[in-house]
Amino acid sequence: MAKRGLVWTAACVLLMLSAAQSLVAQEDCAAALQATWTSASDLCIGKPAGYWCNGGPPPSVQPEGPVSNAMAAPGALVEVGVVDLIRTAGISADGRSAGAFWLRSPEPVPMSALLLGDVSMADLSAPGSLPWQSFIVITAPGRSECPTAPPNSLILQSQFGEAANVAINGVSLTLNGTVLVETVENNTIFAGLSGVSVLFAAGVNQPVRTGQQVVVNYAPGNFQFPAQPPADPVLLESRLAEHIPVALLDRPILVPQPGYAATQGQVNLRTGPTTDAGVLAEVPAGQTLSVLGQSPDAAWLHVRLDSGLTGWMRRELLLTELGTITSVYEATPLPPQRYGELGRIGKVVAAAGVNVRSAPDVTFPAVGSLPDGATVTLLARSPYSPWVKVEGGGMVGWLALITVQTQAVIDALPIDFNVPPPPEPTRVPGSFGNAFPDPNRPENP
Repeated sequence: MAKRGLVWTAACVLLMLSAAQSLVAQEDCAAALQATWTSASDLCIGKPAGYWCNGGPPPSVQPEGPVSNAMAAPGALVEVGVVDLIRTAGISADGRSAGAFWLRSPEPVPMSALLLGDVSMADLSAPGSLPWQSFIVITAPGRSECPTAPPNSLILQSQFGEAANVAINGVSLTLNGTVLVETVENNTIFAGLSGVSVLFAAGVNQPVRTGQQVVVNYAPGNFQFPAQPPADPVLLESRLAEHIPVALLDRPILVPQPGYAATQGQVNLRTGPTTDAGVLAEVPAGQTLSVLGQSPDAAWLHVRLDSGLTGWMRRELLLTELGTITSVYEATPLPPQRYGELGRIGKVVAAAGVNVRSAPDVTFPAVGSLPDGATVTLLARSPYSPWVKVEGGGMVGWLALITVQTQAVIDALPIDFNVPPPPEPTRVPGSFGNAFPDPNRPENP
């Protein structure tokens, strides 16, 4: 019995050691992948329209030769129209290598695309037309062993307030927001991550709202022509939205929860999950809302309107069609910030230099000045004006946002509520009170 007990104890110890090693490996992978995305961000965020940008290892490219060689280097910029086919690298198990490639369509098409992991794309655009407005995309099956890796996918995003038209796997997509594309066996999945886009195939229009996905079926081995119209929308599969590095998108977004909510009557959109919170807007009946999260007691939903405005609504006042909500928080989260230095650094853009103020308004005294081109660290934003708190030139103070060039997401900076309000403007005599005698009432001095 004693010998058997020793064997059992040794087995338990081995299992515990194996689990601990696995946990360490997962943590190492997550940290490595974070560093991989940060490197890709530094290389490719903010680059111009009309170019591919390589944020990772060399892809397979056609035509071979000068074009493929030019695309191989990290940070390489290559004109969109010279590439016929591309396949990006998968995400390694240790997170140290991952395909991350940007396609930014030339003007006047307001669209960008982010290829994550093992993704193949072939241009089908007609001669004489803009390149990459019609293409085949195939995402590799499976997923990286790194637990924080996103699925192999293509993420398309239109510029805010502008729709873009593109044909993907024989489906016409009117892109108005953000859509993730994945192929699984003989299906193409279109998943709505923001906005409302529309698919058209086989004579049928099918909207894709945030928090929903639509499947289009094909004959085996043929992603060029759909075999049937788009299926009806279903709730977004949570696996599609897991671990997406949204800070790599040209417009970072909060990942939606599966499903949607709709107003049945006029509902107040509030700044927090309480009736004591301020009202941002009165939303009329019939509005469909994206759901970003919920309060711990599930009584409030954090929602996003099609306009991009976000806030809180009382759940009982809404009609809901929701899956499992995994994002739960008590206070409104900040939008996602850029990775690394891009989320913290700005540059002064003012030919004659700019004054650094003690508080966020031109009426406050200057604490110093910075020259054109000076680098600053972004610390916070103003609660009442488009100003940012910065550190630079050995001082801390405030700059008008218009004088700062940055790739950081300004709304993701913390708000500094410890600033004095701007002074009241000087009133024009006679515009208030009884500054002048009333000729109709001579008794008033």
